[in-house]
Amino acid sequence: MKRKTKNGENTATKSPKPKKQRRSVVLEPIHINPKYLEENFEAEFKKGFDKSNTPFPHWQIRNFVENSDNLVEKVEEELQNFEDWQRKENDLYSLYQSNDLKSINPKKHPLIFSFRQFLYTEVRDWLQKVSGVELIDQVDCNGSCYARTDSLLPHNDLIDTRRFAFVYYMTSANWDSKTNGGDLQLFNHDKKLQPTTVAKQYAPLRNSLILFEVSEKSWHRVAEMISDEPRLSINGWFHSSRRIEPRKPPVESIERFVPGNKCKLMKLINKEFMTEKRQNEVQQTFADNSELNLSGFLVENIHKKVYAELISNPSMFTTFGPVNKRNVARLDEGKSAGLESTQRVLECLKSVNFAKLAAKLTGVTVVGAQTSVTVSRVEHGTYWVLGDEDADQSNADGYCLDVHLFVQEKEWDDEAGGNLIYISEGETEELLRISPSPNAASIVFIEPGVLSFMKFANCKSADPFFLFTVSFYNVQVVED
Repeated sequence: MKRKTKNGENTATKSPKPKKQRRSVVLEPIHINPKYLEENFEAEFKKGFDKSNTPFPHWQIRNFVENSDNLVEKVEEELQNFEDWQRKENDLYSLYQSNDLKSINPKKHPLIFSFRQFLYTEVRDWLQKVSGVELIDQVDCNGSCYARTDSLLPHNDLIDTRRFAFVYYMTSANWDSKTNGGDLQLFNHDKKLQPTTVAKQYAPLRNSLILFEVSEKSWHRVAEMISDEPRLSINGWFHSSRRIEPRKPPVESIERFVPGNKCKLMKLINKEFMTEKRQNEVQQTFADNSELNLSGFLVENIHKKVYAELISNPSMFTTFGPVNKRNVARLDEGKSAGLESTQRVLECLKSVNFAKLAAKLTGVTVVGAQTSVTVSRVEHGTYWVLGDEDADQSNADGYCLDVHLFVQEKEWDDEAGGNLIYISEGETEELLRISPSPNAASIVFIEPGVLSFMKFANCKSADPFFLFTVSFYNVQVVED
């Protein structure tokens, strides 16, 4: 086509570009299995609130999604190819997780979007009806994938207005818990509502929905994964207007004392660290970093004898909980009098002389400070985690100095957990990670609000190692 200009010349015009057509999003409908919509199911569901349903109200609902069009397989495939997986690790858990699915793109992930909408509408309305609990509009959900060595330690989910926790599984059809691990474990509780032993456990069965009511006693965990088979799920919480403030558990009670006894260090501690020249070198390094690692700290013959005594006497260790805080075996010194070399080292660590040595190596005044000494046996399943009560205690303890002495025969696999990790209160980024190493001493200067935990020692753990920890509290800090 040509048109005339004002001066009469003909000029060609360009045809307008066709508008790009919007691609329509086809959302496949997802529905609850009709048998769970029948009137008699409501009465059956409400039996789950009975006291007989121990250890707290929970439900396992098999074949939850009506799957005549293989919708479960389609959602699973899209979730497996999801690019939004992020590695999440802290004191409580290790897994791959997505962001909350409320922000998911329906064009990019139509099936995951459909499943999210299914949870937001049909499942929420159904749960409100069968439970008799009035729910608010808020629904949280995200994808989770546990791989080998991943786990989620005991906790109760009690945050804000959470009312029902849910997990919908998209695992392999022939899931074998003995081979794969990954069961959901529900815990009994004591009179103080602290978790004790496993009451029930459920395999993550394909197309099953686990629901439980969130409360002070809804303690549960995901058992460690021991195979490479992915444990895939969409999980989250339905909310109500109810709000329960969680209780703070007590801080672990560890005896504190002011060192008064004297002890000769020369036959126990490597003479290298007893010379003034080496002490000055170490102190300078410590001043620059506020932490250091000293290899070959004990006299090697003493290190070997201590290890031999401790590895041969597991009955002298007592396991401490509760499991939502820790699972760690501590040496009972009342039973260990016959461990000659171990007792010599303990006397050394509790002495005024060791406090003076720590001061010379670090430049921190610790003589006269309250002190504690613990001996832990670290093996598969050992951990301790953090809570608000630990942050309160850290702030009350002021500036501290930790000395960690590792007694072990072999090197420890870095992927086996069992690391000591320091973080700041309210932060997620690690300040320091200490890996176990034979006959090494790690010394750390701690500011108020800095906390430490032991990462869960997983199935890659080999022989146990032993951790001697000396802590000096409210130490004096001399400003330059």
